[in-house]
Amino acid sequence: MQNTPIRKTRIRTIREAIVLLKLADSQTAVTYHFIRKLCDSGCIKSIRAGKKILINYDELLAYLNLDIDEAC
Repeated sequence: MQNTPIRKTRIRTIREAIVLLKLADSQTAVTYHFIRKLCDSGCIKSIRAGKKILINYDELLAYLNLDIDEAC
């Protein structure tokens, strides 16, 4: 059995993701509504837990780094 590092998935609520984005870039224009629309349209995977929407933060970052032609 190999000792491969286990990659932890960073699951966050939309509000937590926005806080992390603001820490990385205080001038970001990404909003709660924008991320929610990405979830609703299926551009990024999401999970509903009651009223909360959980997203994979790394997947959100990957989506934001796409070229315009590659976006969904």
